Amino acid sequence: MAADKDALLKELRDQQDRIRRQMTELDALVRQNQAEVDKMSQREMSVSSRRRDMEVNFERYEKVDIKNFYTSAQEVQTRVQMMRSQVEQLQTKQQVLREQQDTLQKLIQSLDEVSVVAETTISNLPHVNPQEQIAAIIQAQEKERLRISLQMHDGPAQSMSNLVLRAEICERFLDHDTNQARSEMSSLKTAINTVLQDTRRFIFDLRPMTLDDLGLLPTLKRYSQEFGDKNNIEINLMVQGLETRLPSHYEVTIFRFVQEALNNVQRHANASHVRIILEADASRIQIAIEDDGAGFHVAETLNDPTGKRNMGIASLRQQAEVLLRGQMGIESTVGRGTRVVAVVPSP
Repeated sequence: MAADKDALLKELRDQQDRIRRQMTELDALVRQNQAEVDKMSQREMSVSSRRRDMEVNFERYEKVDIKNFYTSAQEVQTRVQMMRSQVEQLQTKQQVLREQQDTLQKLIQSLDEVSVVAETTISNLPHVNPQEQIAAIIQAQEKERLRISLQMHDGPAQSMSNLVLRAEICERFLDHDTNQARSEMSSLKTAINTVLQDTRRFIFDLRPMTLDDLGLLPTLKRYSQEFGDKNNIEINLMVQGLETRLPSHYEVTIFRFVQEALNNVQRHANASHVRIILEADASRIQIAIEDDGAGFHVAETLNDPTGKRNMGIASLRQQAEVLLRGQMGIESTVGRGTRVVAVVPSP
């Protein structure tokens, strides 16, 4: 397990180093091209000044000189536009690399946190067989890695590949049609902004910064709102008795429990309404997620020999029963929705 984690971290850090080198090269190119743009801009200003003089004293110039001047002025203007477009393109690539760098850093931090949580969980569960603890933690780590890798592949990785292709298209247009290149650059900026927002949502799902800064409730409010808007599900969050912050591992685990439950609703339930209920007192915390979806046969799903149909339930049970030493139950009726409940001891 440790070897796998170290190998993955090494791969991510190698990617960071490659991106740093690319950014260093891009910085040099940007400075070089910007210096050229400044020179050409000065020349453009000189040409503009001479053009004004020519327009005022038109009779003093020969027709051949006028023609040659305007040809030269057009070349200067075209050159300046092309150089500016190249600088903008390089700056766009810089922004993409910065976002990739930030995403990699978040992934590295998350993997480090997974190890810390795993070690803490093992030390805090003396009543469970150590081998079972280790197996459960490995399973949780691998499931989380799979989720991250799939989201990276289907989300930011695909989007960034598309951005590279679009940047190459812009680059081709620069040599032939500056107006089309400018139009493509505008579309590229819009696409980059979309990718940026998607990446920020991915980072939020991976490890919401508000969880550390503001706590569980503000994070759940934001997440449930965005999740509902994205999946066209009305989500109501009801909280009672949670006036103060919980320990960090409680807040993380409860958030992951709700997140997994909502993902199960989105994947399987075809629901239009969901209620999230958090109730706490001096001795326990209860978390319930209720939906009005299709429902399912609980016994059949739990007894699935392949384990494919109950992976989501297994993850919920692990978070509630293994990580927080509580209990979890599921009630569901076909056609009438599902209710998932976890009861964990108060910290």
